[in-house]
Amino acid sequence: MRLQPGDWPGVLPLVQSALNQQPADRLDGVEPTTAFTGLPATPPLTGLVHPDEPRDVTIDWIKSRAIRHVTELADALGIMHKHVAETAAAKRAKARYRRDGQRSVKLAKFTLGDFVLVARALQHPGKLSLRWKGPFRVVKVVSDYLMEVQQLVPPGATSLHHACRLRLYCEGGREVNEDLKAQIAFGDEGFYVEDLRDLRLRDGVWEVLIKWLGLDDLESSWEPALSIYEDVPLLFRRWAKARSNKDGVSEIIDDLTSACGHPM
Repeated sequence: MRLQPGDWPGVLPLVQSALNQQPADRLDGVEPTTAFTGLPATPPLTGLVHPDEPRDVTIDWIKSRAIRHVTELADALGIMHKHVAETAAAKRAKARYRRDGQRSVKLAKFTLGDFVLVARALQHPGKLSLRWKGPFRVVKVVSDYLMEVQQLVPPGATSLHHACRLRLYCEGGREVNEDLKAQIAFGDEGFYVEDLRDLRLRDGVWEVLIKWLGLDDLESSWEPALSIYEDVPLLFRRWAKARSNKDGVSEIIDDLTSACGHPM
């Protein structure tokens, strides 16, 4: 059955009421209505018919029955709530234990000085994906799972990341030498930048001709300059400095500086 969007506000309360009258597995088979009010559940098809014959009673009898009912209700609710809470806690503990037992969800812990890779979220049509960049150095441990990292090359910007977005590159104690900086000049996903050959302005976007490591010159490709600068900032700065007198280099530096928000 298909409903128009305007019909849902009238249907949702009925669905919610029906669900509140059904036994809940999380409450160990107790209906949510019973768990919260102590009253028996009344499914939607239950008739509103009282089975007893009418009879005359006194006000004192009604008061005594009401007091007894409230007392019994309080005791029953206390027992039921305790049982429901214990059952729910046991189910949560079991689910947490099962989840913690999966290696894929264990978060690594890092210490000051560790070198890490940082995952950046990339927007693709219909989904998000992660791309690992770095290495960076851990310069501050905010909490067990919140780290502040710093770029190893100028401008040495710092950023805050959750441990689920970090991956250990190597442990601390290693100096930031030229070999380590050279590794930062590598790209991601197995394709490494060997050299930057040329630049052009296409449809208002600066592009750089990339010579890929291990591939022939004929396989060189034009890539967005901003993406290449983010992947290999050290190599890009060296290339721009060596060609500062070439046409277009000063313009591309100005555009990238404006886009990144900091000087190259």
